[in-house]
Amino acid sequence: MTCPNCHSPNVRRSQRRGLKEGTALRRKHLAPYRCVACGTRFIAPAEAVTEEQRALSIADYLGLTGRSRQLFTDHVILGGLTSLLLVLSILLFFSLAFGWIDPFSLNSRFA
Repeated sequence: MTCPNCHSPNVRRSQRRGLKEGTALRRKHLAPYRCVACGTRFIAPAEAVTEEQRALSIADYLGLTGRSRQLFTDHVILGGLTSLLLVLSILLFFSLAFGWIDPFSLNSRFA
């Protein structure tokens, strides 16, 4: 890909500006680029990312596809795991504080 202004091959992807530009360009499979040499910003067809280039997400490791992949994004999965860890930590704290678990008796059982 080359810059339409100076024809330099030194171009990079530019950030999308706003929600309207982001959704419109994604639907048309276009992406913004910026020339490093002259600074011109232009829109061009998005280069296809192959499976080898794309970073694997948590949903990829879990094997989620289709609708479940749309529902369970990485943020949702990490948020759920964090919430579960927080609830278990609070439960452990209260069980030790109220004496539901006696750590000294557990130590003598396994020793």
